[in-house]
Amino acid sequence: MPVAHINVLQGHSKDVLKRVIHDVSMVMAEVLTAPKERLEIWVTEIDPDLWGIAGEPASEVLKTRPRGQVEMPYIEIVIMEGRSLAQHHQLIAAVTDVIEKNLGTERNRIRVHIANCTPDHWGIGGIPAAISRKAEIQARKIEVGGDLTVVKGSQ
Repeated sequence: MPVAHINVLQGHSKDVLKRVIHDVSMVMAEVLTAPKERLEIWVTEIDPDLWGIAGEPASEVLKTRPRGQVEMPYIEIVIMEGRSLAQHHQLIAAVTDVIEKNLGTERNRIRVHIANCTPDHWGIGGIPAAISRKAEIQARKIEVGGDLTVVKGSQ
């Protein structure tokens, strides 16, 4: 179930974007201990004429500044609740590393947003995950000092 939606300016090569998809998938699988077959990564390229920076289209700003200083990749990751704060922080850092390395964007321009989703609010084939994957979800959780911790598997 973990998904990542990566928004970037148009103009990167398909090979670069394919590397981003691969590398973000590997990071998410590792940090979340998620099977790769459950991951979905989407890249949306936005026309520089339709991306505003300080009230100007990015296409105009790019005439005077390099892409790495202009583009602000925005990555939204949706995962089911229950992941630790440490996993959230590790995921933010690792995805930022991938984007910086592959796109050449200045690190302070990269934004990562993690949206937690309850199993009742995530549908799989028309059925809430809380129902369709109840045993699997329960098997991944243990109670540790009152905090819910995921110990294995994926959403």
